[in-house]
Amino acid sequence: MTTPVFNSMETMRKELRRHARSIMRETSNVSAHLGRLHAALALTGAEPAQGALADMFVAFGESQSVLKRAGLELVRDRLSEHVLRWFESQVDAPALYSITPLATRWSVLATSSADISTRARRCSVDDSRLLAAQAIAAIERDDQKSLQAFLHHCVTCHDNLAFMLARRAMLRLGASLPPEWDLTSKQLEQSMELT
Repeated sequence: MTTPVFNSMETMRKELRRHARSIMRETSNVSAHLGRLHAALALTGAEPAQGALADMFVAFGESQSVLKRAGLELVRDRLSEHVLRWFESQVDAPALYSITPLATRWSVLATSSADISTRARRCSVDDSRLLAAQAIAAIERDDQKSLQAFLHHCVTCHDNLAFMLARRAMLRLGASLPPEWDLTSKQLEQSMELT
C-alpha cells in the first residue's frame, strides 16, 4: 500500500507550501515557522528541514534565540555535523543575511550565496545519493539510456559526489567501467580546475 505514503508525502509538501506562503506574508509568524519545520521533517532528507531552519534564522535575530534554539533542536538529527555547528554559532547572533550558504532550494526567505558549489545549488547531497543509487540499479539491469542520462547530469550539474558514489559502488561490485565514464571523470576534473 504505497498510495497512503505518497498521499502523506504530498500532504506534507502542501503543508510546507502553505506555511511558506504565511511566512512570505508575515516573516515573524512563529507558528508558521514551527509548522513548516514539522512538515519538513515529515519529508525525506535533510534539505527541506535545513531550508526551513535557514528561513527561521533569517526571520529572527538574537532576541529570539530561544525560538531559534528550539527550531535547531527539532531538526538537529537531520543536519550534517558542519551545518549543525554553523547553525549553532548563529543561535545567539543577529538574524542571518537573506543571502546565506545555509539556504537550500526549500528556503523562501533565504537565498543560497554564490560561493556555494554549482552542485549544491543544483542538487542536494540527498539528490546525489539517490541518483547514484539509481545509476547502480541501471547498471545492474543494463539500462544504457538511464546511464547516459546520469552521466549527462553529472557533467551538467558538476555533480562529482553522485559520480564518485556510483563509480565506487560499481568498482566494488566488480563492474567494468565503460569508456564514457573515463571521459565524464576527465570532464568533471576539468570543471573543478576552472573553479
